[in-house]
Amino acid sequence: MINSVDTFVFYDNVTFIKGGWINRNKIKGGTLFTIPIKKQSSNRLIRDTEIVWNNRKINTLLKTIQQTYSKSPYFNEVFSIIEDLINSQPNTISELAISSITQFSKYMGINTKFKMASKENYKKSEDKVSRIVDICKTEEIDHYINPIGGQSLYDKSTFKSYGVKLNFIQTKPSLSIIDECFSHSKEELSIKLNQYELI
Repeated sequence: MINSVDTFVFYDNVTFIKGGWINRNKIKGGTLFTIPIKKQSSNRLIRDTEIVWNNRKINTLLKTIQQTYSKSPYFNEVFSIIEDLINSQPNTISELAISSITQFSKYMGINTKFKMASKENYKKSEDKVSRIVDICKTEEIDHYINPIGGQSLYDKSTFKSYGVKLNFIQTKPSLSIIDECFSHSKEELSIKLNQYELI
């Protein structure tokens, strides 16, 4: 999705959803890894969700990734990115997620502009559509692309009434970007990044 847009806004000032994919992902073999977070209020925002670094899961994460992908021809350069991200120990899951996305985008040669919703002067509305439309208007954007799962949340006609075209991006099923980068050359990644459909 990042490769398909000119500007990507990190929606970090909305509620953290427990059991979602903000702090979880899958690697080869279907192995699920989770970044442990501190127990907080159910209404905490993504930007305020703190990571528990002195946790067994963190201690074994790098070792698991290393053992899983050690034979990859791209192991050294990709693993060094992951190692730096983990060793930097950012305070929140938002900081870690944003750093990992921007670093891997850079690795793959993606030149999309990144912005953080919490640092921009966007209007704060209880209505989810109004909030996104305001972001688009503020950024002077008339085409909004959402993950395919958003079809149950957003309606194209509603966005059209605000002068914003809405599409949902359909990509081929895959594991985490970690797996993709370990498994493919940068040239192959460039091709795969363009294998999507806007619905």
